[in-house]
Amino acid sequence: MAFGVLEDARNAQPLGTTLLESVSYNGSDQRENARIILVPQPSDSPKDPLNMSRLRKELLFATIILGACATGVIGPLLVPGFSVIAGIFHLESLTKVTLLNGSLVMALGVSSYLCSCLAVVYGKRLIYLITSIMLVVTCCWGAAAQSYSSLLASRIFQGLGMGGFFALAGTASINDVFFVHERGLRVGLWNFAVIVSVNLTPVISGYVITRLSWRWSFWLLAILFGVLQGAVVLLFPETTFDRHQAHSSTVAIHGGQIEELKLADDTKDIEPAVELGVDYKVGSSSQPAPLWRRALGLQNLEIKDQSRVLKLCVTPLLILRHPAVIWGSAMWSVVFTWVIIQGAVADQIFQAPPYNMSTVAVGNLVGIAPMIGSALGTFIGGWACDAISQAMAIRNKGVFEPEFRLVIMLPFLVVMIAGSFGLGLAIHNELSNIVCAVFLALLNFAVGVGCTGIVAYSNDACQHRAGEAFGIAMLVKSAFAFGLTFMLNDYLATHGALVFFFTWGGLTVGVTATTLPLYVYGKQIRAWAERKQMLH
Repeated sequence: MAFGVLEDARNAQPLGTTLLESVSYNGSDQRENARIILVPQPSDSPKDPLNMSRLRKELLFATIILGACATGVIGPLLVPGFSVIAGIFHLESLTKVTLLNGSLVMALGVSSYLCSCLAVVYGKRLIYLITSIMLVVTCCWGAAAQSYSSLLASRIFQGLGMGGFFALAGTASINDVFFVHERGLRVGLWNFAVIVSVNLTPVISGYVITRLSWRWSFWLLAILFGVLQGAVVLLFPETTFDRHQAHSSTVAIHGGQIEELKLADDTKDIEPAVELGVDYKVGSSSQPAPLWRRALGLQNLEIKDQSRVLKLCVTPLLILRHPAVIWGSAMWSVVFTWVIIQGAVADQIFQAPPYNMSTVAVGNLVGIAPMIGSALGTFIGGWACDAISQAMAIRNKGVFEPEFRLVIMLPFLVVMIAGSFGLGLAIHNELSNIVCAVFLALLNFAVGVGCTGIVAYSNDACQHRAGEAFGIAMLVKSAFAFGLTFMLNDYLATHGALVFFFTWGGLTVGVTATTLPLYVYGKQIRAWAERKQMLH
């Protein structure tokens, strides 16, 4: 038992348990000659994404960050202008305006799930190319919409285009390119990009809507997605790779030098996790690829048996049997939904007495303070997630358990309680907008830390099925948030801010409490799930 993580009764080393460091000890148990084991092990193939140069990896990751920022903008783009749009289209209630976000979130959930499934057959690069084109087109559609129905339809299709950079980028693509000991910080930065862009958008779009029009917010976003499209074409190669068919040897980093390493007998049963992609050739084709494929970087694409697409879109639902996937779906639902809740009720709270704030002021309030909080939360959360888990692995004789990632949920819970309950009290007692801003910052700091911990654990526990697991989590979260769309504003109006924020705060605390048994029994759960072949 390592730090309270119970061992499996059959002494199994399930998927996710990896030797992160090879460590020798002297007679006084002092650690010496530590080598970081590269997990998963890179192959000898030049097409292995793990063998990319550092520059190529960083350019690919920069594209992921740009995509996360751009897609993060879409949701809250209209938040400061909800009242303006309601007036222009003669809408009778804010619920109809909020539906513009709710429908987008629901479509995003569907897209996230489908993108992770379709990428198995068509490859990740093709998914990114298609979805980024969709986003350019739908932003132009939204800008030109002349009716509420047209605008609502454009939002639905925008959601369908968002799945690539939500479901694949922060999970499967990061797993394809980076080693286990590098992923926590990367996931944190990806979360940072998503959450900061979500919070910064109302500040900028508030000025754009006031000084230009709400249509210009869409035109400017279309330009941004055009830039993203170019980045995907130039900087985002296919990262799917069949690691089962490629030769590899055990490799470690020692003193900054890469070296082959023979593992000690007592760690021989702990296997590095593998990334499995089945539809890209490892070798070169006997015939040159058509020009259009080479132009799009799809020369190695070999689409096999498209008839299995339907099956691939159904079978991932079966991994919902895995307790870690259930936990991730529930946690992602209650934690990330806080971002949606803030945007949905911001106008209703702060444009009404006693605050009487303008559109721009509301945008600043729900943008700047949450942005600062989430920026610190995601950055510190990503760094701490790696640092804590690596430190625990070192003290566990180099053996890393995914459950070590869950320790970060303890500070998340403390700050979440302070932020959510404090915000409810501040609004109920009509405290100043500065006090509200402080609690908004705390709340979003917690969201940043929590989202990073959830994704980092899911990535390590689910390994090659991480993209599908996250797609399911997004689908569950989106359905949950979509349902809330129809009652958030009415619930706040009926029960007041105190009950409103205490309800969602209490729900978050209750769901987060399930992290403790997952931490203790997580390794046993993973071993049981592996015997049941839940991730196969």
